[in-house]
Amino acid sequence: MFRVSMFNEMENLHREMDQLFRGLGFSPALEMRGFSPKFKLNDGGEAYQVTAVLPGIDAEKLNINITGRRLTVSGETKAPEVPEKVVWHRSERSAGSFEQSFLLPEQVDAAKVAAEYKNGILLINLPRNAEALPKKIAVKTS
Repeated sequence: MFRVSMFNEMENLHREMDQLFRGLGFSPALEMRGFSPKFKLNDGGEAYQVTAVLPGIDAEKLNINITGRRLTVSGETKAPEVPEKVVWHRSERSAGSFEQSFLLPEQVDAAKVAAEYKNGILLINLPRNAEALPKKIAVKTS
C-alpha cells in the first residue's frame, strides 16, 4: 500500500515539475528522453512493412541496419535555428537523436530490403526469405 502511494506521489511531483518548466517555454522530460518516433510493423504476406513518422529528418542522417532478425533504425533531427530574444509561447516539436531496434517475427532477405523516405514518412519493405514463403507441393499419381 505504501509503495503504491509513494509511486503516485512521485508521479504527481514529476507531472507538476514538467508543468512548471513548460510554463517557462521548454519541456525537460522530452529533452531527457530525446526524439522518440513511433513505428508500425505489419505483415504484407510476402514481406513485412515498417512505417515510421520522422518529420524534419534529413534522409542522409537515417541509418537502417538489419542483423539476422533484428532491425535497427537510427537518426537525428536538429532543433530549428531561433534568433536571440525570441519568446516561446508554445513548443511541442522535439529534437535529438533516436535509435529504435526490434526483433522481426522471422528472418528476412536482407539483400532485398528497400527503404523510402518521403514527406517525413519512412517506409521499409522487408521481403521474407524464399524458404519462409509457402510452397505448393505437387502430388504425383501412378
